[in-house]
Amino acid sequence: MILFKNVRPIINGKLEKNYDIAVENGKITNIAINIDEKTADKVYNLNGSILASGYIDIHTHGGGGHDMMEGSKTALDEISKYHLITGSTTYIPTTLTADIPTTLTALENVRNYNSPYARIYGTHLEGPFISLKAPGAHPPAYILEPNKENTKWVWENKDIITRITVAPDQKSSDWFTTECTKNNIQISLGHDASIDDEINALTDNGASSVTHMYNCTSRCSRRTTPHKHLGLTEVGLTDNRLYNEVIADNRHVPNPLFKMIYKLKGADKICLVSDSLAIAGNHGGEFYLGSGISKQRIVIEEDVAIIKELNTYAGSVTPISKMVANLCQNLNIPLEECVKMGSLNQVKLLNIADRGDIKVGMLADFNTLDEQGNLIDTYLGGVKVDK
Repeated sequence: MILFKNVRPIINGKLEKNYDIAVENGKITNIAINIDEKTADKVYNLNGSILASGYIDIHTHGGGGHDMMEGSKTALDEISKYHLITGSTTYIPTTLTADIPTTLTALENVRNYNSPYARIYGTHLEGPFISLKAPGAHPPAYILEPNKENTKWVWENKDIITRITVAPDQKSSDWFTTECTKNNIQISLGHDASIDDEINALTDNGASSVTHMYNCTSRCSRRTTPHKHLGLTEVGLTDNRLYNEVIADNRHVPNPLFKMIYKLKGADKICLVSDSLAIAGNHGGEFYLGSGISKQRIVIEEDVAIIKELNTYAGSVTPISKMVANLCQNLNIPLEECVKMGSLNQVKLLNIADRGDIKVGMLADFNTLDEQGNLIDTYLGGVKVDK
């Protein structure tokens, strides 16, 4: 048995007073005051440190010099290491829009991979079912309508697909959202040029989140009539059925803008995501979006990844752990709420029962934090991670 002594755990979004936590076989078996040290094989005396659940990154393309679209064990090893040492103990590898054979290779690679580092929870298809009018950094050539013919491969791989980003203005998106919901695939809305009627139709049929709010999310606009329609930005901020993914790196979403999102959605409906790329965690070398698929070079400038030739953001290089510290220190958001946005909300969105909080029976994946939200140490299955 592994024993964590004198910790202040954040349980269900609330910072508790000193407890001891017992761990056996990688799971929490007891949370109590003054558990006898003599019963333990190993003791971590944390002297009143804050203990939080490991963060859960539900939207990340890569890190540590590699992208999940490479489709190799080496790539997933290095991505998993990067997430673990930065405090994300679970992550969902996210695809870049690509040709279907390349995407299938990436999915099969995840299916066959058994991570000794950060845990993988399925995959997230950010494409190809996005809008040609809002591709962002995704190659438009590979964007598809989510109709019956173009989605056969999705149902054949539903065992490894956890969530999919869909543009509500895409033809067949209503039908596709209904089918995904039936097959326990979570739908997130994004990369769109849609209007409120289209968005509401998908939300009514099971869509439950917005992909990286304020980044390729449609705004209030007119189409062919004088009547103005709300876009995904406005609907996402005001419809309480929709969680908002937010890249809180003070670049994709500047801190004053995050403050507004937080005021409208509250801590219960925001999921921090890194949207990290291969270049995250690296300080040298040349990198391409999706490991060369789009042939667009990415560089880091002022703490954000950009496509130099297009002068557009490509993704983040900031892990969730640094986002938590940023929000806690610079916006004075209570630490327990920042932690909730980094782990608990993600498991509620995806109906994951065995992680994301500190309760008996859950995985013993922890981060220790200081009072300002800075990451101190990470534990996977109760074992301290070497960094």
